[in-house]
Amino acid sequence: MDLLEIATQSAGERLIKRLAIMRRISQRNDWIERTIFSPAAEEAAYKLKNWMAAAGMETFYDPLTNVYGQISFSKNGTEAPRIHLGSHYDTVVNAGAFDGILGVLIGIAVAEVISESKHPFNHNLSVLAFSDEEGVRFNTTFLGSAYLSGQFEEEWLHKEDEYGKTLGEWLVDRAESVDTILNAHQSPYIRPQDLFLEAHIEQGPVLENSNIALGVFTNIAAQIRSEIILDGCAGHAGTIPASLRKDPLPVASEMILAVNQLCKSDESIRATVGHLEVIPNASNVIPGRVKFSIDMRYPNLKGLRQIHDKLSKQIKSIAKLTNLKFEYNLVHEARDAKLDEKLTDILSESCDIIQGSSIRMFSGAGHDSMKVAQICPTSMLAVRCKDGLSHHPDEFASNADCILAFKAMLQSVLTIDINC
Repeated sequence: MDLLEIATQSAGERLIKRLAIMRRISQRNDWIERTIFSPAAEEAAYKLKNWMAAAGMETFYDPLTNVYGQISFSKNGTEAPRIHLGSHYDTVVNAGAFDGILGVLIGIAVAEVISESKHPFNHNLSVLAFSDEEGVRFNTTFLGSAYLSGQFEEEWLHKEDEYGKTLGEWLVDRAESVDTILNAHQSPYIRPQDLFLEAHIEQGPVLENSNIALGVFTNIAAQIRSEIILDGCAGHAGTIPASLRKDPLPVASEMILAVNQLCKSDESIRATVGHLEVIPNASNVIPGRVKFSIDMRYPNLKGLRQIHDKLSKQIKSIAKLTNLKFEYNLVHEARDAKLDEKLTDILSESCDIIQGSSIRMFSGAGHDSMKVAQICPTSMLAVRCKDGLSHHPDEFASNADCILAFKAMLQSVLTIDINC
């Protein structure tokens, strides 16, 4: 074997071992959970930073806890175009072991191969581990990738977690400069002259049903998240007749059924109520407050806004028929992303080389690539996951498929370095 083959084999073995290590880093014992600023996220960041450094990378850990490293191969120095590889290392609640982190570890493995084999390379190479793609703590996604690409919005500093603590307060408590965050757009790490590739499990069943390990995403759906709050009056479950109650739960239930009917009305629409709070949540107390989320997705933002407006009017009309206090808050909007055709072609050709075929797909799941694609050419490699299951402890991608994904990404990076 030549040096490139030897380095590829070694890096692949480390990739599988590191996936197992990251699987054990969690703030919960019964499932995987790593949310921004948690001790588990800090531990994961420390591991990633060390692995990047071991690959010969200059490493960084920024105020929003993104972890990233760079090897300056280019003769033009650190400001030359960068090929960025990576994904996110945070998780949802009740998460699996592959969502996000697989893409980060594949990026590190690719960097190791190029560095260890001393393979000629023209670009600078960067690996990114984004801190908050899922938006669990502050209910707004892509904080990490928005910061590194110069798209951080000041209003996000006022987003509260479940305990009422804002992102800005978290930063102050961590002795971080809020001005540094706000001025990130002046000199972003991800720039228009750069390129970005993200490997990610499919989070759906298309690859498995096609009996193929790898695919390439071409587009990513637009997203809107809303929060609905209904305030009534809590009371004794045994003493207050129905006609005198101000119970928000039946009203919320009617609204949730409307969301479900919307989702069923068109296969292109995804509408989900994934978070529901009933307060005080006691069996013998009439609820006083109900709060729930709506996650909506559609192939394009224009169509999604029209669908969202229709649903919000329906929900507001339901609220008007009651004596309850009602709030409808739009908390997040992300435009759809069309991924770069040239990079997508290269990824597709690499899949052909590695597995003998290729498939192009649409992603209904959101990814950091949506944010990065607004700044520089971006594309995504999709990896088969068992039963299409994700955001679940049983999420699974085989070692063989992970190695294939790593090899396809390495092949793509080497091709891009010569042709782009």
